[in-house]
Amino acid sequence: MKVLHQMKPHPRAHRRGVVGALLAAAVGLVTVAFPTGSATATGSDSKRREVAALADELERLTERMDALGEDYVEAVALQEDLGVEVARARQELGETEQMIAQMRGTLYLAAVSQFMNGGRNSTLTNLLTTVGSVQDALQREEMTSIALNTGALTTDQLDGLAYKLNKQRQQLEKKETEAQKLAQTVLKRQSDVELLALQFEARRNSAQGELANLLRAEQSRRETVAFEESKRVSNQYQSQQNQYANLPKVSARAQTAISIALKQLGTPYKYAMSKPGVGFDCSGLTTHAWGGAGVGLPRNSRAQYNALPRIPKAAAAPGDLIFTGSPIHHVGLYLGGGRMVHAPQTGDVVKISPVSWHKVVGVGRPR
Repeated sequence: MKVLHQMKPHPRAHRRGVVGALLAAAVGLVTVAFPTGSATATGSDSKRREVAALADELERLTERMDALGEDYVEAVALQEDLGVEVARARQELGETEQMIAQMRGTLYLAAVSQFMNGGRNSTLTNLLTTVGSVQDALQREEMTSIALNTGALTTDQLDGLAYKLNKQRQQLEKKETEAQKLAQTVLKRQSDVELLALQFEARRNSAQGELANLLRAEQSRRETVAFEESKRVSNQYQSQQNQYANLPKVSARAQTAISIALKQLGTPYKYAMSKPGVGFDCSGLTTHAWGGAGVGLPRNSRAQYNALPRIPKAAAAPGDLIFTGSPIHHVGLYLGGGRMVHAPQTGDVVKISPVSWHKVVGVGRPR
């Protein structure tokens, strides 16, 4: 029941035409008023404020895209699991219906149905009786005699089977209703992600000329600062590692998982995708890396976090998974030294980035 649908690139002309509508349509989108400059403010100060505000907004949009993307992946996983349950329920229902059909075809059942249930309006009567006829009436006495002599069936058995069939029908109807509602949720999540991705792209592309150059410089500066801070914190953690005992050992497959992930450097970010050389989202990359090392992981970051043993941040080792967001919506593969490889966001590629330790909500260790 996969419904993984990838965003198709939008022509620039069309994108510019819908930017205004998209920005207005965003539910809960945090907007920032950008200064247009004034006679009293210096040009450089105005530009710095504008660039800082734009960089902040893009970071917020990135976090929201992460969260929506993982919501979508989670909904798809639930939809697939429910699809399996629906298929199983249908199979079980069919098997029970087949058993009843076989019973109705025997003389034993006909005799017991006529003798024991007669004209009573019961579940068993509704399921098992045949169309009345003169021939049925003439044969009733003979059928009753056969049923009493064989003793092959009891009313308790038949009532139990009828009850089971009705319960199975109710359960199937409930699961099919859940599946329909979940399908609508999946489509809504997908639409939300695509809309926000368009808004992110439109907002980023709104920076032209000097502003675009200043934005790139500001983002580069922030990344440099983040690397330095992450390395400093990692060094502090390193000195504390001897405080932790009885932690799960680092898997011998960790380096294999890291190597697999690093081979995907430069692969575009694509939400709900896990295809080498084509596209990854954050959890798609970690699933691919550890899966290639022989360790299966759930498909979304929240499920991965819940499935893995927890490790203190100070004890993080290469190969561990680094989780951020509340609720969790991003995951990367730790490389050591305050660095991780991850699939960051729409418009970006798989790359090595600093770990923002103050944003980390947990570390998990695949085994």
